[in-house]
Amino acid sequence: MPDDQLILVKNSESLEEETSEKDTQDSKNKKNQKGLFWLISIGNNGSQLILLNFFQYFAVAVGVKEGILGFVTAIRNLLGAVLQGNFGYLSDKKGRKFLLLIGFFLTFVATTLLIFSYNPIMLIIVSILHAFSFSIVVPVWNAALGDVTQKEGRTTYIGKLSSVGQGVGVILMMILAGVFWMLDYFKGITLRFQVQYGIVFAICAANLLICTIGAAFLRETRKFEISRKAPKILSAFKNKPFRKFIIVNSFFGVTMAALWPIYPVIQAGEDFLHMDINKLILVAVIYTIAFSISNYIAGRVGDKFGRKPVLIFSRVIMFSVALFYIPAVLSGSWYWIILTNSVSGIGNGAFLVMMNAYALDMAPDEDQGSYSGLTQASWGVATFLGSLIMGFIAQAISENFNPITMVVSTTIAIAIMRVIASIGYFFIKESLVKKS
Repeated sequence: MPDDQLILVKNSESLEEETSEKDTQDSKNKKNQKGLFWLISIGNNGSQLILLNFFQYFAVAVGVKEGILGFVTAIRNLLGAVLQGNFGYLSDKKGRKFLLLIGFFLTFVATTLLIFSYNPIMLIIVSILHAFSFSIVVPVWNAALGDVTQKEGRTTYIGKLSSVGQGVGVILMMILAGVFWMLDYFKGITLRFQVQYGIVFAICAANLLICTIGAAFLRETRKFEISRKAPKILSAFKNKPFRKFIIVNSFFGVTMAALWPIYPVIQAGEDFLHMDINKLILVAVIYTIAFSISNYIAGRVGDKFGRKPVLIFSRVIMFSVALFYIPAVLSGSWYWIILTNSVSGIGNGAFLVMMNAYALDMAPDEDQGSYSGLTQASWGVATFLGSLIMGFIAQAISENFNPITMVVSTTIAIAIMRVIASIGYFFIKESLVKKS
């Protein structure tokens, strides 16, 4: 064989070896990246779900009334709403990784501070920090998920990530309930509520620390050059179908948040069911299981049949949640809360994966952070109004009449508003267009 042909063969073999090594390395990197997404999702979803269930119960335990509880909830939603759109836009312009790292670290700090927050003033301060940090995490994480998914398989993937993360949250809560019960039953030790909630929040903080570490090792998912000029966030309103969705979704958000200052008082307040932390953990587990299953199934259904039917179903059933609190209060039985949390978990589990996917579907690839941020921002403003207004209305009715009258009148009103608000979803445009 001539020398030049021999050199050509050797170079070809060398090139094939380098290509093979590169493919192997790329495959390994993708596998590691996939593992980090699962790790971050487990920590993020597990901690957020636990915080969602226990923050307001903790507020009631430290003596916060309906009006202030509505105010605290509203402030958290408003601050998150004002900032989420901006952080989503910033992630479109500068990338996801750094913002995720900062956001998860701040949520870890805020949750750690929550362990030591035993008065309304401190609770408000920590709520502000929580709102700021989650306003970074939520739109940027959603945009990162949009970066690594295609439209037709998006809700299945997001549903899997969310349901597994919430499943881990269920396991953690069940372990906690078991430990508290065994201490009480076998040792006669009943921990003070400060210690019980402190343990709950410490577990959330540990999960968020894991998210922070995971974000540090995550590769940038942003597909475009960071020097590319991103559009202004409000340009998303020029998309008429998306604008209609934002309006309909915001109207329903008001009716959702109207119940938020009321149900913690019903479940944990001394005037009503006064459930201890083990019972609260149990109903939270039931909610989470329903949420996780619904999250997973809705993701698959949404990819197969479209987002709109799932959105309609998830919103139509939510009126019943408010009404189920009436027999719970009248009978004094906390077993009704199992029913409220089951229906609520099914509805919210299906809704949240669809809301995030709908925004990503409507967005051009380069604007996913902006669309996701605007969706979260509008939802936050709506829930701010709902929780703030209804919190003070509920307190006024309770003080001028009686607590039972407050629950019956407000829950009936909320149920009616939810029925009316859910009608709007019948008129939104389907965001998943199947390829022919």
